[in-house]
Amino acid sequence: MIKKTLKTQTNNVPIFIGDKIISVSLLKSLIKSKNVVIITNVIVAKYHLKNLKNKLRGFNILTYITPDGEKYKNIKTLYKIQDFLVKNNCDRQVTVIALGGGVIGDLVGLAADLFLRGVNLIHIPTTLLSQVDSSIGGKTGINHKLGKNLIGTFKQPHAVIISIDLLKTLPDKEFSAGMAEVVKYGAIKSLSFLKWLNKNADNLLARKNKHILHAIKTSVKEKIDVVQKDEKESGLRAILNFGHTLGHAIEAASNYKGILHGEAVSIGMVFAAGMSVDINKLSIEEFNLLESTLRKLNLPTKVPKKLKSYQLKKHISFDKKKKNGKNNFVLIKKIGVTQITNTISNAYLSSIIREFIS
Repeated sequence: MIKKTLKTQTNNVPIFIGDKIISVSLLKSLIKSKNVVIITNVIVAKYHLKNLKNKLRGFNILTYITPDGEKYKNIKTLYKIQDFLVKNNCDRQVTVIALGGGVIGDLVGLAADLFLRGVNLIHIPTTLLSQVDSSIGGKTGINHKLGKNLIGTFKQPHAVIISIDLLKTLPDKEFSAGMAEVVKYGAIKSLSFLKWLNKNADNLLARKNKHILHAIKTSVKEKIDVVQKDEKESGLRAILNFGHTLGHAIEAASNYKGILHGEAVSIGMVFAAGMSVDINKLSIEEFNLLESTLRKLNLPTKVPKKLKSYQLKKHISFDKKKKNGKNNFVLIKKIGVTQITNTISNAYLSSIIREFIS
């Protein structure tokens, strides 16, 4: 087991990484009160809830199970969780465990931050995407019909436990979607890592432990490095949104159905890289390396045909990263070197979206 620490202004967050590391002793070392609420969804509960509860023997355990899906990451589900906590007389000493992927992590993180103005939170991410990205850094959120994650806070968890054995039940499509966020770290931080991903795509898709652990450890290291410098996304942390501006628009335009977050981000990264070729003279060789890596990992690189340019433009206009009425786009000058710009004109944006989806 490897332990990394995310050092923030509010607290230091231990992040444990390994295979089959969820143990009675680890959980007892992290949970200081007797009362625990596990919040998960119906799919994750089927595979992992019983085992986690067995590891929590001696604690008073409550369980809340949500439906599965991005469409339930909303104000109604958030209220139902708050209602459950209140009706079960939970107090400020309770520890809430978010057992699940990115939807559960974001939703439960917000619920834990709002209940009694904040209670202890532990993330146990069960998808690759949540293990390398969403469980780390303290972002919480729910979706609005006009955009993704428009309602949320920053809530650093008490701890994050990343155990790769939980990925064994993950469908191949979900696993590939998680790899999009791994590729993102290569694109924005490390040419050598991106080349390694390209070379080892088959090993990663075969889920070889050695390769998965390397991908996760490297991604977590890069995420920690960025978040420690800019916890609340006032500047540098925005580079982690590479590919997300169009990606979030694709999800919202699809009504959060039929496309996974990582798949949408994959398409968004190709779009942003294409803009980077046009605006920043990103080399065609590096553009091709990024696109090739995504394709090798079974990720989409084209917008679904059912979506129209006006739909994407509409949802981009509601992007949460806007400042002073202008969209911020994360571009790359070369692999590992980013640029954040708000100088993209509406005319240019409209034309490049039309060109990209044609």
